[in-house]
Amino acid sequence: MAKCAKIAGTGSYLPKRQINNEQLEKFVRNFDRQRAGMPFSRWVEQVTGIKTRYFVEDEDTETMAAEASLRALEAAQMKAGEIDFIIVSSFTPTRDVPNLACSVGHLIGAENVGGFPLNTACAGFVYGLSVGYALIKSDMYKNILVVSSETLSRVTDYDDPTTAVLFADGAGAVILRASAEGGICSPPYLSSNFTNHFELRNSDAYCPREIVEMQGQEFLPRSTLHMPGGPQVLRKAINGMAEALLKVLELSPYGLKDLDVIIPHQANRRITSGLIEKLGVPEGKVCRVIDAIGNTSGASVAISLDMAVRGEAGDVRVESGDKVGLTTIGGGYSIGAIVFEY
Repeated sequence: MAKCAKIAGTGSYLPKRQINNEQLEKFVRNFDRQRAGMPFSRWVEQVTGIKTRYFVEDEDTETMAAEASLRALEAAQMKAGEIDFIIVSSFTPTRDVPNLACSVGHLIGAENVGGFPLNTACAGFVYGLSVGYALIKSDMYKNILVVSSETLSRVTDYDDPTTAVLFADGAGAVILRASAEGGICSPPYLSSNFTNHFELRNSDAYCPREIVEMQGQEFLPRSTLHMPGGPQVLRKAINGMAEALLKVLELSPYGLKDLDVIIPHQANRRITSGLIEKLGVPEGKVCRVIDAIGNTSGASVAISLDMAVRGEAGDVRVESGDKVGLTTIGGGYSIGAIVFEY
C-alpha cells in the first residue's frame, strides 16, 4: 500500500489575452479618481499589488483545465491513458452536466476514468490535493489528475471597483502518483464555516452570454461575485491561512523552519505581506506572483506552484527535495493547507 502521493508533474495555463491596469480601466465603472487621489492604474497596484492579469477570449474553464492537465502530463512523462482518476475544482464551470471531470477527461483523451468536480472556491486546489492523497493512500488509485480552473472575468462585478480589480482567469494542474516515500505523506488540514463575506448566487457562468442578455432575462438573472465582508476578509485571510499552515505542520514531521517554500493563495499583495508578518518567515521563502496573474481563485496555488517549479516565480523556486507548504482560504469560509516534499 502506498504511503505517499508524489507530485510527478505540474502544469498551468493562462489565457492568451493579457490585461494591464490601463486596459482594465475600460471595463471598470464607478472609480472615483478624486477620492482615490491617484490614477486608476496606480491605485490598483497600490491596493492589490496587481499589474497584469489574464482574461479568456476563445477559452473557457474546461479548455483551460485540459491544457494545464496536458502540460502536467508532459512534465510527468505520462500519457492520458495512465490516469485512473480525475478531480477538478471550480465554481465557474461552463456547464453543470456533464461535470468538469467528464469534460476534462474527454478533452485530454482520458476516457472511462472515474472522477468528480468540487467547489470550495479559492481553496479548491488544496481540497482536491487532499482528496487525491486520501484516494492514493487507500490504494484505490495510482495516478490522479488534480486540476483547478476558473473564468472569474465572466462573473466579476465591474460596477464595484474594489473587487473588479482583483479577479482573473487561469488553470493549474498536478499529477499525483502513488509513492513509498516523498511527496504528500501526512494528512492535510481542512476547515470550513459559513459566512456571506464572499458569495456568488445563481451564476450564469455556465450559460452562453447571448442567452442571458436576451430580452426576458429575468428568468435567469445575471449574478456576480460580491465581497460584503470588506476589511474582515483581509483579516480572516491572513489569520486563516497562517493558522492552517501551522496546524498542518503539527500533523507532519516538519516545523515551519523546515519549509523551503510557502505558496499561499494569491488573493491580494497586502494579504500575502500580512501572512509573512504573521508567520515571521523570510520573504524569500514565500511565493508571490499576484502582480503578474491576479487572483485566479482556486487555480492560484496550482498556477503558482507550476511557476515556481519552472523558475518563473521571481526568486522563489521549487526544486527536487524541497519541503513545500501550501495554504489557502476561500469563500465559505473554506480553509486548507498541505505540506509535501517535491
